[in-house]
Amino acid sequence: MKKLIKNDRGFTLIEILLVIALLMIIAALVKANTVGLTRSIQLRTAANSIKNQLICAKTRALGDSHVHCGVFFDTTSVPHRVLTFFDKGISGLYEKETDDVYMPPYNLPPGITLSIRGDDANNAIVFRGDGSTYIHGMQLSVTDSNDHEKIISVLPSTGRIKVINP
Repeated sequence: MKKLIKNDRGFTLIEILLVIALLMIIAALVKANTVGLTRSIQLRTAANSIKNQLICAKTRALGDSHVHCGVFFDTTSVPHRVLTFFDKGISGLYEKETDDVYMPPYNLPPGITLSIRGDDANNAIVFRGDGSTYIHGMQLSVTDSNDHEKIISVLPSTGRIKVINP
């Protein structure tokens, strides 16, 4: 009489399918969290990049009291752009024909928009040699496709620049 030997060293098809299903559920959860995290990072990066453009313009203006340096916010182009320039007319406005670009423009990433809030309808902030600005009561709002926003504020009297999380 022969003895039957049972081989218990493998996985059943059901066990393998269960592991695959669990891995797919975990991957779907990770992907959903990663998309939100990526959007959050893009929004924060865009706000900080605009803040850095403003800081560069202010620093350049502080370096020479005869030089007025500003940042123009082009909300009509796609994608929205931020441009740092020398204000030759000392007008507080960006004049494409006369003002020289100081730095390469910063293009906002896809899905990130820029809007301007405040009393002034001007699309530029120009810093004087003492660090103050021509614009009063203006805030910049950087928004992603999910309506998360960062607000960039410039205090006119001192030129203090900060990013606010509403």
